[in-house]
Amino acid sequence: MRDLMKERYAHKDYPDEFSYRCKCIVVFQNIDGVDVVLFALYVYEHGDDCPAPNKKTVYVSYLDSVHFMKPRKMRTFIYHEILISYLDYARSKGFEQAFIWACPPLKGDDYIFYAKPEDQKTPKDVRLRQWYLDMLEECQRREIVGKVTNMYDQYFNDNSLDAACVPYFEGDYFPGEAENIIQEINDESKKKGSAGGKKKKGSKGKKSDSALTNGSGSNSDKSYADGGPDPVMQKFCEAISGMKESFIVAFLNCEGAKAENLIVPKEIMEYRESDKLLENVKSEESAGKKRSDSAVSDKDKLVDRFGRPIRVLDDDVEEIDSEFFNSRQCFLDLCRGNHYQFDELRRAKHTSMMVLWHLQNREAPKFVQQCYACAREISSGIRYHCNTCPDFDLCQECNRDPYANRGTCNHKLEPVKVDTGSGSASGLTEEQRKERQRNIKLHIALIEHASRCTSETCNSSNCQKMKSYLKHGQTCKIKASGGCKICKRIWTLLRIHAQGCKNNNCPIPQCVAIRKRIRQLQMKQRAMDDRRRQEMNRHYRQMGQMQS
Repeated sequence: MRDLMKERYAHKDYPDEFSYRCKCIVVFQNIDGVDVVLFALYVYEHGDDCPAPNKKTVYVSYLDSVHFMKPRKMRTFIYHEILISYLDYARSKGFEQAFIWACPPLKGDDYIFYAKPEDQKTPKDVRLRQWYLDMLEECQRREIVGKVTNMYDQYFNDNSLDAACVPYFEGDYFPGEAENIIQEINDESKKKGSAGGKKKKGSKGKKSDSALTNGSGSNSDKSYADGGPDPVMQKFCEAISGMKESFIVAFLNCEGAKAENLIVPKEIMEYRESDKLLENVKSEESAGKKRSDSAVSDKDKLVDRFGRPIRVLDDDVEEIDSEFFNSRQCFLDLCRGNHYQFDELRRAKHTSMMVLWHLQNREAPKFVQQCYACAREISSGIRYHCNTCPDFDLCQECNRDPYANRGTCNHKLEPVKVDTGSGSASGLTEEQRKERQRNIKLHIALIEHASRCTSETCNSSNCQKMKSYLKHGQTCKIKASGGCKICKRIWTLLRIHAQGCKNNNCPIPQCVAIRKRIRQLQMKQRAMDDRRRQEMNRHYRQMGQMQS
């Protein structure tokens, strides 16, 4: 949460944060034998455990594309189908509302893809808004979405609501504009408070009006404290009245959705009636006949409230955590720093290959066993593991070599087949995936212990080894960026720890620095969102002045 919003609505137990799950959906097309990335979509999912008003909502944060799809005329149809399918998936998962801010990027700004083709046009806000509405209209025809409205009509034009009732999404228009409006109100209160203080100078035993308004000097704030309308919401109404159609709210037809949100077109109702008559005829013809096994399986399939089959998806089997894809800004910085460009098809092919490499090898340097003798990672074939020394492994070549370094211990080696084929987690079985997740947790717990442990005779056999790894990370000159495998492993574990750590005095090395870097990325992204918001305000205010 941003500071002013959190401070102003603290009396309503406004949460300090809204937890969400970020997903990146990427679409590839095979062009000339190469998988080329053409479309990317970032969405934020606020689940049932998220506090109100974000509970059970999804926010379509960013989407971007390049025009290399073949045939090009299929782009709109396919991209619409992807969004429709996602909203249907969100509906089946129990999400109730989807929010979209239809605002194109500014000239010179990239959303997701770096350096797009020069001849690719950026849609104007009116066209982009209609693009989303056409997609949602198709969702209504398929009964995925019910009521479609905008945030102005749903929230801001209701005097009984205050700004704490409005969903708060990272990167949206509302958080940045709310901070500006609250700052304006605070500045006005200070001016009125200082003016009132000068007029009443010398008077005793009387309180100024600002003391009656919960620390604020404006009459509107005093009215709000007494149960009147929220001045922040009133200013918001003025700010977005001319562009309210750009803030789209779609109610999903999930289980438990309100009946008034369901909109079923007339042609679908007619089709349903004819379909029911056909079903009645079939049931009469099959009366007295024994049901086949296939009929049993079809009948017992899961269906939604509209009788459609539900394909059970569980994307929580594995958290696909990639440092470069966890946010739009991280991916854009990766492309910008490595010159992964999309301005030409040949460059887009190379960029796509590198994107796939980073995605498939996101875990490669971390938990693959290393050969004790040659220090190479054993990612395929056979590794020879010592049953008495948990960190001792040899590759096939070094096991055959009688002169290979085996240390001082008399190891009893046992051959173990390596089934993963690569460092990627995508080829792991369910059991291997669980074991890998358990390994990650154990390593992080060991780092946390070793960082706090000051005993030289610690009972943990791995404590000293982890301390040596942490010390290596501080003195290594190659570093993770230079290819040091130990640094890569330790850095990834530290990053996973830092993402969930909230201790400002955390003793774990680099934790505070990593969180500072994450914060810098957030501020960088907010700066771009603020530029979009300011340009949108300027554009619509100019239009309003011209019309008046």
